[in-house]
Amino acid sequence: MTEPMTYTVVTLGPSGAGKTVYLAALWQSLRLQHPRLGFYLTLDDPVLEHRLQRTYQQVAGPGEWPLPTDGREFPEWVFSVKVRSQHGQFTAMRVRYIDYAGDRLTDPQEGSPEQERLDRTMQDADALLALLDGRKIRDMMRGNGDFLDHDMARVFGLLQSCSGPIHFAITKWDVLEAEYYSLKQVRERLLEHPEFRTLATGRQNWRTARMPVPPGRIRLIPTSSVGKNFAVLGADKLMHKLANARPRPQHVDVCFAAVLPDLLANAVSTMKEQERQEKKQRRSDARAEREAEGPNLLRTIADLLSAPAAAVLSSREVQVPVQALAAFMVASAEGAADLIKLPPNELRKARHLQKSFRKRNVDAVKDSASAAQFVTHKLVELLLEFERSPQNDGTILS
Repeated sequence: MTEPMTYTVVTLGPSGAGKTVYLAALWQSLRLQHPRLGFYLTLDDPVLEHRLQRTYQQVAGPGEWPLPTDGREFPEWVFSVKVRSQHGQFTAMRVRYIDYAGDRLTDPQEGSPEQERLDRTMQDADALLALLDGRKIRDMMRGNGDFLDHDMARVFGLLQSCSGPIHFAITKWDVLEAEYYSLKQVRERLLEHPEFRTLATGRQNWRTARMPVPPGRIRLIPTSSVGKNFAVLGADKLMHKLANARPRPQHVDVCFAAVLPDLLANAVSTMKEQERQEKKQRRSDARAEREAEGPNLLRTIADLLSAPAAAVLSSREVQVPVQALAAFMVASAEGAADLIKLPPNELRKARHLQKSFRKRNVDAVKDSASAAQFVTHKLVELLLEFERSPQNDGTILS
């Protein structure tokens, strides 16, 4: 049985950007099988599950907000993405989120074991999600914010070095909505910053009409872990909860969805390349065996063709088995086929992933592989719906 893939996603953001609260809201939104998406999340560690549940309860309750992550801690949240069908419960993949103290970005403690561990994790990450604090985006839109030069300087460097998917999530989007800023306005203002513009436009996605969401796309995603009308920004620049309010997370599932299709496309690409190399090696080995046996076979056929028909029919010593003739014909056909050289085509591998979206019904899920196909299709549907919404005009950066 094939073990489901595990992907490491690191959320990058300075202290106060809302990394832990985002994970708590994500867990709350997807811990039960989503009626539209058809999958749900479980936490592999029950101790961490209880901790994340307490964090969300603290967020949703009337008391104080959760404290920032302790710099001495390095929690890892391993979510299993599961699908339940009539054939049973299957794990499509696992997603490993890394949490850390935000000041390790703005004020790194060079040489400390914790900092070295974080740096290694960043290098090995499959994808990065950069969190932009909505309060500081608000200051930027008002013309008095320099957080892109200060708080995000190291984040830009880390994003640049990542070869996997990267996306930007604006946290506390409800703060910007309250002042009627649109996503398109924020996007235009962010692109005025040279480092952000270079990073956002420096990558190219795989453009093909057959893929509704091209791999490689970078997005700017407005998100809120609590949603509208739950908290307001006070004169002290702190978020204050409203009485009797109920949190309604906004677009935390989109942040989750944006990362996985690209990772799965890369996994399929790697798998197909391995299969191609193995097939090429098997053909090479088989050709070498045929070449070694070829002269004897050719001599036998030549002897048969040059001998009188009566002698061939009456001979019991010189006979050509049907298998040998078939092998000769196959060898000739493959030799001709090898003369046709096809250029490598990365888009073909990506299209293969799209063709696998035939199993759209959850009851067609019978194993981990079909569960991964089903989840990927649902995530692509979610991204398409998000991108086509008029209020999200400006989400696409590349």
